[in-house]
Amino acid sequence: MQDSEARQAFDGTRQKLLSSAERLFAERGYTGVSVRDVAGMAGVNSALVAYYFGNKRGLLSAVYLRHCLPLNQERIHLLQKYEATPGGASLEQVLDAFLRPSLAVSPGNDGHADYTRLRAILSCENSELLNEVIAEHTGVAASAFLAAFSRCLPYLSSKEILWRFHFLIGTLYHTGSHVSRMVVLSGGVCNPGDVEETLKQMIPFLAAGFRASAPESGTEAPLAQKLQAV
Repeated sequence: MQDSEARQAFDGTRQKLLSSAERLFAERGYTGVSVRDVAGMAGVNSALVAYYFGNKRGLLSAVYLRHCLPLNQERIHLLQKYEATPGGASLEQVLDAFLRPSLAVSPGNDGHADYTRLRAILSCENSELLNEVIAEHTGVAASAFLAAFSRCLPYLSSKEILWRFHFLIGTLYHTGSHVSRMVVLSGGVCNPGDVEETLKQMIPFLAAGFRASAPESGTEAPLAQKLQAV
């Protein structure tokens, strides 16, 4: 019983620190938050941040892992489901597999609203450290989707696929972090909080962008060829 209670206390304190860090990072960015700030919001001694996470970077990494792991697992699950159908996944299905798990996260539930804003805020901070943390938890899923986009669009070079993937992520971040702005702007006609309606509008828009002809010609090999060579 004592071991069980100790484990619950350990997990409880760790979750408090994660939730506090997530909220503060989402409000102020990574550089604007100190370990003391996080500990103060969680109501614990600041030394516990080092005990549980090592340092502030470890704390940020843990915040990302808490959400990225299930998010990317669901993305890969949907992608594999679509790819298993006759003819493989269409471009629209690849986009759905990438977008749906992120948009389906309910704002205000289990810190998801903070995480959605966190991704948008941190993406604006030009920090090598932040790029490393993001890459740690998104690299595998990103590679799988880049390969899927390449299979759907074999005529595009790696440069074009990467640029369009970049614009896809930007669209997702903006949509997820500015829900109320669009509701006000449209007088309630458009609500990014409506997952199915958002996907209905977003997927054709992004698919058209992905399918657009390359703006320049060159000798760079299509991404599909590069991936086959790896």
